[in-house]
Amino acid sequence: MKKRGYVLIDNESNTARGSAEIAEKAFVTGGAADSGGARVNFCSSRYKDAVQLRLRLLRTARQYARPFDEITEDGTILFGRIEIPETSADRLILFLKENELPEEAYAVGGSKNRIETAAGIAEELAAIFEEEGTDFEKIRIWIIEQYPFEGGFVVGSERIY
Repeated sequence: MKKRGYVLIDNESNTARGSAEIAEKAFVTGGAADSGGARVNFCSSRYKDAVQLRLRLLRTARQYARPFDEITEDGTILFGRIEIPETSADRLILFLKENELPEEAYAVGGSKNRIETAAGIAEELAAIFEEEGTDFEKIRIWIIEQYPFEGGFVVGSERIY
């Protein structure tokens, strides 16, 4: 875009300076509006960023979300992540099963040192471990918010245990 002479209006958006005025000239005064009443919509960069991206994320989240993922208003997913040494992972899974957590309520990561579950379940586990203690060494529990696809950008994370 720079090679063609486009300049952004500020550092906070991808809006090219003058684009709204060009669209108005092209589509309203002497453009499509005067040629048979064709309906034309101009979507600004700010609109695309604020609305269309959010709607795309929501559609993707509905297809991608696991049974325990929470879909936020912005289309990101929220879940709990338990990180534990691989040597203790089987024992933690047994602990979850003994406490009647159904298999669809969590997922085990490829290397087995990461277990993901609903944010609420992660918060309950953190509270139990905080109150009663635990013999799981080096266990860490996080609440994660990320874009709704495999390896999606993490928007936020908070360690809760």
